[in-house]
Amino acid sequence: MAALGRTIRSRITLVALLPLLATMIVVFFLGSYLIDAWIIGEAQKKVRRDLEAARAEYDRQGEEVLDTLWDAARLAGSSSSFISSGFGAGRLQSFLDQDPIDFLTLTDEQGRVTVRGSGSPPSAPGNEFRTYVDAALAGQSVVATLLVPEADLQRENPELSVRARIEAAAGAGVHSADTGGRVMLVFAACPVKDAHGKVTGSLYGGVLINHNLELVDRIKHLAYGDERFEGRSLGSATLFLEDVRVATTVRLDDGRRALGTRMSREVAQAVLEEQKTWIDRARVVDDWYLTAYEPLQNPAGQTVGALYVGLLEAPYRALRTRATLVLAAVMLTGAALGYLLAARGARTLARPIRELAEMAQGIARGASRADLRGGGCEELDRLTSAFNQMTHSLHEREEELRRLNQSLELKVAERTRALEDKNQQLLRAQQELARNEKLAAIGALAAGVAHEINNPTAIIRGNTELLLMELSEGAAGREEAEEVKKQTDRISRITGNLLTYARRRNVKDGPPHTLDPVDINHLLDDILVQLPHQVDMTDVTIERDYDMQAPQLSGDAGQLRQVFVNLLLNAVEAMSGKGVLHLSTTVRGDTISVAIADDGPGMKPEHADRIFDPFFTTKKQGTGLGLSVSYGIVQHHGGTITVSTAPEQGTTFTVSLPFDRRQH
Repeated sequence: MAALGRTIRSRITLVALLPLLATMIVVFFLGSYLIDAWIIGEAQKKVRRDLEAARAEYDRQGEEVLDTLWDAARLAGSSSSFISSGFGAGRLQSFLDQDPIDFLTLTDEQGRVTVRGSGSPPSAPGNEFRTYVDAALAGQSVVATLLVPEADLQRENPELSVRARIEAAAGAGVHSADTGGRVMLVFAACPVKDAHGKVTGSLYGGVLINHNLELVDRIKHLAYGDERFEGRSLGSATLFLEDVRVATTVRLDDGRRALGTRMSREVAQAVLEEQKTWIDRARVVDDWYLTAYEPLQNPAGQTVGALYVGLLEAPYRALRTRATLVLAAVMLTGAALGYLLAARGARTLARPIRELAEMAQGIARGASRADLRGGGCEELDRLTSAFNQMTHSLHEREEELRRLNQSLELKVAERTRALEDKNQQLLRAQQELARNEKLAAIGALAAGVAHEINNPTAIIRGNTELLLMELSEGAAGREEAEEVKKQTDRISRITGNLLTYARRRNVKDGPPHTLDPVDINHLLDDILVQLPHQVDMTDVTIERDYDMQAPQLSGDAGQLRQVFVNLLLNAVEAMSGKGVLHLSTTVRGDTISVAIADDGPGMKPEHADRIFDPFFTTKKQGTGLGLSVSYGIVQHHGGTITVSTAPEQGTTFTVSLPFDRRQH
């Protein structure tokens, strides 16, 4: 009932909130979009205005160059001595020193260079200059942005060609390049006229754009002043030779100006190839800017470079984020107020149902029937009576079921434990019976096979020994005869193991025929002394942990020696002759346990389950009888042998043998 009341209240609240939440989500996303559009739109408008201002400043640079040329031309026209190389060069140099111009050259009316302000020897004007010199001699003045080879500039002043070189920016990655030996400059030319207005020559000169940091700094200061954001200049300006920055205020991470870096491919496509003005965000070296690019063209209409101004996008992103957060806070506040109002209204509407639910919960907890009172109407009175009768009946039935359930659980647990014990006993008996039957059959087969193999093997070995007596050392065939003898000896050992195994299986239950007092600790030490004669123990570390109070037991010392020699040899071979071999003896009740542990690679579970089966082996030269014989010997002594192993965790064999405490 309480859950029903909460569900109704929740539904009423949800119905009231859903339209409000939907409206607020729409308002939030629409508001975020409008805020973003307004902020970025205003920033782009500013960048567009900044580009217009930058273009005006760039054009003013050309006008200043032309004004300087006109001043020099008026002086040249009024002085015939100006044409002389000595006096004229000095006067031109004075213009270079006083005005923002990098080179200035005077020609005669034939277009031949007579004086250069740099003092360089007269020579023909560069090919790129010749067209505009001819226009000046025709009485026209020209201002243009030109792209010229360094050789043309070197004629005017060798120092300028060196100063104009732009190298690829180190560390700027694939977006850097040099200018390929070209120079961009603002060029101007005008006629020189005498007092009668006759053209007597021409003047031409220009300002380098390459490395013209003063010009881009002036443009940047004019547009953005010294405003900064998080330690970085807010705005930037750049002049491009084609797509390479040759004058810029943009800086690399190490503080150097990003000269030699390139504009992005997308912008280059639009500005340089399509000759369009770009007003949009763009990647500038290593950050995003709100940018404006305008192509720079020569008089022939060819795009030779670009003018750029831009604002860091980061301040506007931060402003957009702050505005969005404020809007989100307003929306969340409105949502919280709406939720509170809706929840209050829902509680008022759901109060009668909640009271009924609380009464029902009281009855469910076992309260008396008096806790649920009538509601003042016939329907609620009948409901009250039914609830009281139902809870009383449920309580009685629940108690009865609880008692029956507890009794049943106890009986089931007892029967289950007894059944599990019987199953385990039956399983062990079945396994032991199957093993004994299999081993008995294999024992009989092994005895027959061993006897059948021994006779021909003895003949082969005897003849081989006679052959070896006839063959001297180094004689042909002796090596093969020795190998035959070695293999027949191995066959003899295998048949010996088969006979030993068969004899173990044919001995009836009972103690060994030979009973000797055996000191296990002494027996193990004696075996360890002799073991190096059978296997290399140089890199094997032996650790002993003997129970020095271990009593002697009665058994066949020779058979027990065979068991432990086999286990120790297997352990050393498992470690490939290198590792730690740990031996321990412990006494528990009437049993002495011997544990032989190696730190070799261990065995797979499927191998460990079959390790005592006759003829099962994982070694290339093994017969699979050693552990099976050992198992039979230990079992014949009334003991057990177990193995504990896991891949990469070593192997431990534990032999447990009984002793008679009454003899000690």
